[in-house]
Amino acid sequence: MGFRMKITGGAEPIVFDERSIVKVDFASVSSKDSNARATDFGLSVRVWGKMLYKLGGEGNDATLGLAKWSQVPSEKADCYRSAEITVLAAGQVVRQFTLPDAFVMEYSEEVDDESGVGIFYINMKQKKDENAAARIEGGFSGE
Repeated sequence: MGFRMKITGGAEPIVFDERSIVKVDFASVSSKDSNARATDFGLSVRVWGKMLYKLGGEGNDATLGLAKWSQVPSEKADCYRSAEITVLAAGQVVRQFTLPDAFVMEYSEEVDDESGVGIFYINMKQKKDENAAARIEGGFSGE
């Protein structure tokens, strides 16, 4: 199984392939004190991955793009971006999550100087008044 992630809507796309993403968690959360389907619910995607640095000017560092996006203030329009997370199994797309108006709830990087490997974590949430625009798709044919 593998994952891809593509964030668009900023100055340049932020792209991760199967080598980087380790874990993905999609959540649709309603109020815990509701006795019926609440109209107030949130959609989020949490992603964990390896920091694969680009050394010597060989392309863009995608984690640097995430870190910069996490600092965009809410007053700026590009704090909302389109996030597409693709889940692959046996060479086929089995699930695709698209949050067209995602913003960063939480972002962190952890670096270990002994192993030289860094990990990142991002929690993205869909803008609540745009929940209807989010898509969850699956059952695609092979690539």
